[in-house]
Amino acid sequence: MRLLYVHERFGSLAGAEANAHITATELGKRGHATGILHGPSTGKGESAWQSTFPFRAPLGADNNTAVVRKALADFQPDAIYVHKMPDLTVIEALIASGKPLLRMVHDHDIYCMRSYKYNYFTREICTRAASPYCIFPCLASVVKNSGGGFPLKWVSYSEKKREIALNQRFDRMVVVTTYMRDELLNNGFDAKRIEIHAPVPRMGDPNLRSSFSDRNLIIYAGQIIRGKGVDVLLEALAKVKTKFECVILGDGNHKSFCEQLSKKLHLADRVTFKGGCISRKGWFSRVTVR
Repeated sequence: MRLLYVHERFGSLAGAEANAHITATELGKRGHATGILHGPSTGKGESAWQSTFPFRAPLGADNNTAVVRKALADFQPDAIYVHKMPDLTVIEALIASGKPLLRMVHDHDIYCMRSYKYNYFTREICTRAASPYCIFPCLASVVKNSGGGFPLKWVSYSEKKREIALNQRFDRMVVVTTYMRDELLNNGFDAKRIEIHAPVPRMGDPNLRSSFSDRNLIIYAGQIIRGKGVDVLLEALAKVKTKFECVILGDGNHKSFCEQLSKKLHLADRVTFKGGCISRKGWFSRVTVR
């Protein structure tokens, strides 16, 4: 089988990239041909990605319809596997190809204007489908601009509804939990087209046993961005009376806030921020925790 991956980045960065690279690598070992239609490079782990994806088609900054058509003509995929792709011209061109379409749903980007499903002001979890409520009183049309320049940017409600409608035309939507499946159902997706597959890349060592001790070591490994909930973890740890140590691995635009919050909650002697620890293969490398 010839499978064309589609993703907004090329190279290692976070969980979505690790999932795409691991699954493509395993498919390659089983004799399948994998290519990728991708956005900008992350500058990390590119050699491993180049080995996994012999066929590569980079997207441009503007309308990418022609780029998609050429990639499809050159690679001739049997199916298309989309990961994160906010460019709707790309999605439209993929749908127009008539090829079987599969999408991995990594987060809430498809149906949430803020992408993290909780109210910015109250921090309450949102249980609504995308609707005019997102505009008011949620005010989700104005969000933080993480791309630099002006600190805020405008998100179009009509474009978000168009994105939902386009993704509803995919043959399969893959999620990792029943919660994410229910979010798709809440936004009008066909239950028959949703598959739940837990992202377990390799079987664990059956001989491993619990290493719990009086030390109570807690490790967080991932991006430190607001939607990941590191701030919530710190607030919970501040209420723990039992002795513990917490090591936080990763970087992100919420790291400085969380470091200050840790100090404010008097956790500095029990919580350590180790920074980014991504290896060339995209995995968190071994970190010595003493």
